[in-house]
Amino acid sequence: MKELTRTQVGEFKIEDSITIQVLDSNKDDLQFVNDKVISIERMFENSQSLMLEDKKLQMFLNGVKITQKFDDGFYRVYDMNNVFIGIGIIQDSLLKRDIVI
Repeated sequence: MKELTRTQVGEFKIEDSITIQVLDSNKDDLQFVNDKVISIERMFENSQSLMLEDKKLQMFLNGVKITQKFDDGFYRVYDMNNVFIGIGIIQDSLLKRDIVI
């Protein structure tokens, strides 16, 4: 094989993609950005979510693993005001931060 072009990964299709130059030239157009850029929260919309109270949230943000009795996997993490904080991973009943906004 000399060349390979990946045309789709999951729900992401090459025909829906844009170049960095197109994004840069439209960065002030809020509607364009909302239509073309997928937030991390939306990328994980099929993952379960959990809320952390203030003390546990601070620990999470500081990189401390927190005991959580949930199934292993990726979780959308929210504060008590339902504000999206980022993505956490639970493995062996321990939640650790993965991506923080």
